[in-house]
Amino acid sequence: MDSLCICYNLVDHNNIPGIPPLPEAYIVPVTNGSLGYVEKQATPGTLESFGIPYLETSHEQLLEICSSLKIAVLEQQFRPAKKRKTFGLAEILKEPKIKEVILDYINKKLSVFYALVIENKYAVIHNAQRKDPFEVHRLSIGDSILNPILEFTKTDEGIDYSFSLKDGDKSIVPQNHSIQILLNEPSWIVVDKYIFHINNLNANKLKPFFSKEKITIAKKHIKTYLDKVIIPVIKNVDVIANGFEIVINKTIASYGIEVIQDFIKENYVVKVVFKYDQSVFDYNSSKTTSSDVHFGESEEIQITQIKRDPEAEKQIIALLESKSLVINNNLLLETENLEDPLAIFNWVQQHHAQLEKEGFEITLPDLDNRTVNLDAHQIEIQNKKKMTGSMSKE
Repeated sequence: MDSLCICYNLVDHNNIPGIPPLPEAYIVPVTNGSLGYVEKQATPGTLESFGIPYLETSHEQLLEICSSLKIAVLEQQFRPAKKRKTFGLAEILKEPKIKEVILDYINKKLSVFYALVIENKYAVIHNAQRKDPFEVHRLSIGDSILNPILEFTKTDEGIDYSFSLKDGDKSIVPQNHSIQILLNEPSWIVVDKYIFHINNLNANKLKPFFSKEKITIAKKHIKTYLDKVIIPVIKNVDVIANGFEIVINKTIASYGIEVIQDFIKENYVVKVVFKYDQSVFDYNSSKTTSSDVHFGESEEIQITQIKRDPEAEKQIIALLESKSLVINNNLLLETENLEDPLAIFNWVQQHHAQLEKEGFEITLPDLDNRTVNLDAHQIEIQNKKKMTGSMSKE
């Protein structure tokens, strides 16, 4: 044994329909880079006894997430007050309104979980059993974010459409790979034992293509299918249209900055937003196109596609960099003063007049339900002497 590590096991709960795999944390030996058999469940107490540091690292937050997503903890937190103690999570989820709240809670926790695990490249496994060496169930970390591509092809019978996933220069056709969905939205999947994040797509949309390469829509069903299935998706993904005319727009109509909180670093930063016609792109998003489809007067399909202009965006970003902002690893902009989590507000207060002259729209958050005021301010202190009875009166 070379060392010990904290390893995260993603566990399917097939007896509780509707919930994604939930993480558990374990202490596992590592020998020559391979994970061995589990030693103990990773808790603050066991980690301290093994001498494994975790405080003030991402593990501390990940362990809290694992603890909060235990089935017993979820049951305790969301069980209706009037129900008996044996009322389990599967029963609780049968109530649609409660199910929506629980899944939203789980999804937000898991979104942070996967972001931290991937950023730190921590050891992750899927459905490992204590009797197995964990290396057998180990998942690798994908090096990129997958971009979904929706392809339309016009045929004599109607339309064929299919999904593929772009990994750099490679194209992943779902039917040709082993794919498991870890989280629907935001989308995290396993492709051939590699964990990937998918941009701007609910992972459930891929399910029909696990067993077939394309879906054919007959002419008489095209309008209904497009309205219900395609149009809600098409705005957020890249589109390839074969046999259709595409109108392309690459003009930035307006742009602005939004002050948002970076929950991982616990400070406030600037997100830059570009508006092209009716589509909005965040500068830190890898999304490069937005498409729309509608029917013309003769019921023919018309496709409009908006493409980002990287050079024009860089010129606008340069205006912010010239005012002492720096771009961080997440393509968000922050001040050089990283010690003050609220420093960005002072920066906006100092520069907002010039920013507005340069065309920026400024959006600020509410702090403790109070609106941030950018007006210039100062504090004056006056010291008045009190007149006493011994002083003469004029």
